Amino acid sequence: MLDADGIPDTSRHFFEDARFLVVEARVAREAAAAMLPPPLRLADPPTAEFFFADYPRTAFGSVYKEGGILLHAEDADGPLLHCPWIVVDDGTALVLGRDLLGFPKKLGEVSFDLVGDSFTGVVRRNAIELMRIEAELGEIEDPPTPVLEGRAVNAIGSLLTGMKLIEARTGEDVRSVRLAHAKVHLGSSPRDPLGGLEPTVVGPGRYAVLDYGGGGGLPRVVGDVDAGWVSRNFWVRSL
Repeated sequence: MLDADGIPDTSRHFFEDARFLVVEARVAREAAAAMLPPPLRLADPPTAEFFFADYPRTAFGSVYKEGGILLHAEDADGPLLHCPWIVVDDGTALVLGRDLLGFPKKLGEVSFDLVGDSFTGVVRRNAIELMRIEAELGEIEDPPTPVLEGRAVNAIGSLLTGMKLIEARTGEDVRSVRLAHAKVHLGSSPRDPLGGLEPTVVGPGRYAVLDYGGGGGLPRVVGDVDAGWVSRNFWVRSL
């Protein structure tokens, strides 16, 4: 999926045959709000998508896995998703996700295992288990509905330059979706303080196979991030 010069072919989906396990769960308002850069506001009730992804074919040549959190939020233009935490097991995916889309990616160990109808996903960093999703897959969703479609608004920049809010829109072609009954478990560490989110343990899940990314144009700057929020959150998003 790279052209003759080694550049990703942006005329196609960035990710093909991607596999996702996504669980929607309520989260603690105070902890979630602290992760959200102003002027973004939490949706009501406070809700997050906890997810694992497996990417067997990408436009930039990497094969990798990731696990992360997407907060439901809103701004003057309506609903959106914001990523406050995400772990990948590939360095190229980390750099591209941070530098192009503002996803605060970190390196770690990510497992994505589907055996029969049973799924287990685990994220570990520095020998600490930080997120685990266990799910039992059920009926097929027919027709399958969108999984990632919509606006993602993330924070990009640094302590030296300041941070901006950038918005990205991605297209997707969903191949299949199975509904799931899932459990979310969060750990915590000084570098990854997730435990305060206190997600509801059991939630509705979806296991999806899809092609996505591209088609939405380049990300665009939509605002500035408050300097106080940057000083409070930059290091924990980076370490």
